[in-house]
Amino acid sequence: MNIRADELTFRYPNSADLSPLFDDLTLSLFSGECVALIGPSGSGKSTLAQHLNGLLKPESGRLWVDDRVFGWSKSDLRRLRERVGLVFQFPESQIFEATVFAEVAFAARKQHTTAETLRQSVARALGIVGLKFEDFADRNPLRLSGGERRLISIASLLVTDPDWLILDEPTLGLDLHHRACIAALIKQRKESQRSVLLITHDLDLALQVCPRSLVLGRGKLLYDGPTVPLFFYHDLSSEYGLMQPSIIPIWKGLKAYSDSSELDENHILPTAIALEHWIKTQIRSKRQDLQAVLQQFEPKMDQVENRCQLLSLSRPPA
Repeated sequence: MNIRADELTFRYPNSADLSPLFDDLTLSLFSGECVALIGPSGSGKSTLAQHLNGLLKPESGRLWVDDRVFGWSKSDLRRLRERVGLVFQFPESQIFEATVFAEVAFAARKQHTTAETLRQSVARALGIVGLKFEDFADRNPLRLSGGERRLISIASLLVTDPDWLILDEPTLGLDLHHRACIAALIKQRKESQRSVLLITHDLDLALQVCPRSLVLGRGKLLYDGPTVPLFFYHDLSSEYGLMQPSIIPIWKGLKAYSDSSELDENHILPTAIALEHWIKTQIRSKRQDLQAVLQQFEPKMDQVENRCQLLSLSRPPA
């Protein structure tokens, strides 16, 4: 399912700020893609997501779905929302059932699924996001933590497997285990050619799972292209008001020391696991020198995905 936003302009009614949040915004999303939508707070990322799901209508401009202009009729909206699943940044806004089972099963039940198939689908969806069916099925979702509610909202969409899954800050409030589950989910959908739009301030996650990134700011699309060059070659702070992913300085430090074409954004994805593998392939004397480089970055490794991989290499063997 391809989606195109064509010269969208939008401003919130009755807002004190009369300037549009979008101004002739144009972008395209293609079936099977995994795309990160990033930008500073207030840049309109969540608002754009609600346009793509049909919850908001632009002041001007058009939305195209599979090469057809979207008509905004009730039937158009129903079909769009069946194919574009949106998990809000604040999951409380879309949870309304009394139990986790009922919440996750709601959309699948509307498809006349049998009771046993429905139970299996709910158990599978909960398992994908790292929640055990036996532990959560009968609980009240509104009494769960914010992170758990977020996972329940994601699971409620997985049971119907929409063409596009839009995740708005999906790792906010999650521990490392459930954060890894979300990363695995996105990778799984990418491998299966199922589309994902990831809205996030977690740029380490975007770097890990999204080959393409869109940067939104000042009502415009400021960048549309490959993720790795964006994070490696651009000054994210001055250009876009964003924090650099925590793995990038480590990668640059190792690359500057080694002066090796092997450690290049076109050959090795900048992740802790990839860097660990590369370091282990070096000769012993070079590994020791690289270990000294890593030691300089130990205080900055807290936010690095799989940081234990690099921490273990930065310390001399006992």
